Amino acid sequence: MTVMAEPLRRPLGLALSGGGALGAWQAGALWALAEAGLYFDKVLGFSAGALAGATYSFGMLEDLASFYRDADSRRVLRLGPGLRPPHLFSNQVLWEALKPLCDDAAAKRSIRCSLTVMTLRVRDLTTVYSRFTPGGEGGWDGPLAGRLVASCAIPGIFPAVRFEDREGAAWHLDGGVGGRKLMTMEGLDGCRDILVLEMVRPEEVRIRTWNPSLFFKLRGRHVCRRQLDHAVARALAGAEAPRVFRLAPSRFLDFSMLGFSSRNCVPALELGRKDAGAFLASPGACEALR
Repeated sequence: MTVMAEPLRRPLGLALSGGGALGAWQAGALWALAEAGLYFDKVLGFSAGALAGATYSFGMLEDLASFYRDADSRRVLRLGPGLRPPHLFSNQVLWEALKPLCDDAAAKRSIRCSLTVMTLRVRDLTTVYSRFTPGGEGGWDGPLAGRLVASCAIPGIFPAVRFEDREGAAWHLDGGVGGRKLMTMEGLDGCRDILVLEMVRPEEVRIRTWNPSLFFKLRGRHVCRRQLDHAVARALAGAEAPRVFRLAPSRFLDFSMLGFSSRNCVPALELGRKDAGAFLASPGACEALR
């Protein structure tokens, strides 16, 4: 087990990016950080990051690692096209994976830290930050499982999810795709240090290509990076700004966000563990500049 060179300050926040199958790297990194004894007080995530945040908050990281390690047998991309709203694949596998979290009353008793899940309300393109806290004492914007599945609903790929929120019944999609306003660190307020786990290296957003296959591979990465760049800049601009540490893969994850196969996910999972170990040994190397 890697020992951290210097402790991060509390309250400690964790921001988790989306990225589909690239989330295997994030799962490996988070698993290694937890094994090293790093504890987060508040967690924020969208898309694959929302799933990772939930599994951390409920002590289910081994289940998350298995989800990616067994990607072939899970068959994440199960055809299930529909028109209302348009989508190509079913979200059945996510509902199956999140079955333990479908009972909100039980989830309130077992959640270990504050969790904020980002979704996009389709009706008015508003980013919604749903908060879930131990015992519901700081808020419980259920249904938890429904919001997690909605946060992973990539437009045109997976179906939107309809549920009640403060504005009434509405369809919700992946919170990372971008609405009227870009992402903020809402939910991590008061944290003295924030660790960001993201699957896109900074130089990837500068790649320009006419290759259709590579363009599709990079487009979602650009969106995720843009969201986090904005959120980090806003956090660092505050009067009492936290320190922010951004940890990304040590090498380009050369597969699509929809590349849900064990061949892709297992090496990414192990790379995440390795990169987390390097961060623990030298966290200052990942500190974001004001």
